[in-house]
Amino acid sequence: MPNHGTVLIAGGGIGGLALGCALQKAGIPFEIFERAPSLGAAGAGIVMQTAAMFALRHLGLDEAVARVGHEAKRGTGKNAAGTILHSTRLDEFGAPSIAIHRARLQATLLDAIDAARVHTGRELTGFEQDEQTVHALFSDGSRASGALLIGADGLHSAVRRQLLGDTPLRYAGYTSWRGVTPIGGLSPAHEVIEIWGRGLRFGIVPIADNETYWFAVANAPAGEKDADRATLLERFAAFGEPARALLEATPSERILRTDIHDRKPVSTWSKARVSLLGDAAHPTTPNLGQGGCMAIEDAVVLAHCLNKHATLAEALGAYERKRVEHTSKIVNASWQFGRIAQLEGSFSTWLRDLALRATPESQVRARLRENARFSLD
Repeated sequence: MPNHGTVLIAGGGIGGLALGCALQKAGIPFEIFERAPSLGAAGAGIVMQTAAMFALRHLGLDEAVARVGHEAKRGTGKNAAGTILHSTRLDEFGAPSIAIHRARLQATLLDAIDAARVHTGRELTGFEQDEQTVHALFSDGSRASGALLIGADGLHSAVRRQLLGDTPLRYAGYTSWRGVTPIGGLSPAHEVIEIWGRGLRFGIVPIADNETYWFAVANAPAGEKDADRATLLERFAAFGEPARALLEATPSERILRTDIHDRKPVSTWSKARVSLLGDAAHPTTPNLGQGGCMAIEDAVVLAHCLNKHATLAEALGAYERKRVEHTSKIVNASWQFGRIAQLEGSFSTWLRDLALRATPESQVRARLRENARFSLD
């Protein structure tokens, strides 16, 4: 194993913790710096799709994640009138898809690493580097030194901003609301359902026997702030049950609202002793459910490359060859998917729904099979 030195990780979210797990398994020293004062429960639900579960299997964590999650065996799309547009099995690609609360996923990753390596309340503001060392600079005036700095600090990454410049966010034209409700049985237990209307979508994801993650998407100007349940109930009234019951059972203060942004893909995200991972590298819209999944895959691939190659330049070059093209395709596909999903004209949505109903299931399975591939070789 090459002795590259300590890896500094900016960000203690899913990607940063996954990288810590992967480096620890490879015997590579690391330190994680998270700006929040603690790593508490945050976010709503997420689906660990097949490729991400294969990546977790490399870390020996796939079974642990499955135990605290809920298998998604089928994905179904409907229109607001209840007509099924497509329905496809998700459990035939060699590893399960696991729907899970983000807090449980984060806790599982955190439990797998040395807690002494995680430092909270440390907001990275920049870095300095020379031929031998990189120095992470923090808002409290402190610094940390290592051989490599990885920005896993999300959509508004400070590492990316210094590394690549202040590249603009791209607003997708729609916003989202998310919540987790302690109710089960309102939809099939192992089925992920997405309902499409005119400029509106509603998703239903069981994440436990008695717990459901839901999300709602609507075309809207950027910057609106409300997460009011009454407004959501009115906006999605035509979607009927179980959307109404899920919204009614979620207190307004537990509803998260987020405008949807990404960035156009770039051809490289590494310079000398600094690189990026997850949303810091390739932020994507959530339409294909791949953001957190790609961060975990990045982490496993990066640790593998560091363990395999003699120099940092070789390791980071291999990392980018394995990940840049693949993630760029997903970012672009997710952007285009969102444009179609958020159509709001009466004729365009009718045509969209007709095309979905006419798409052979074999074609959908082939696309899912392609997305399910994950290999370190």
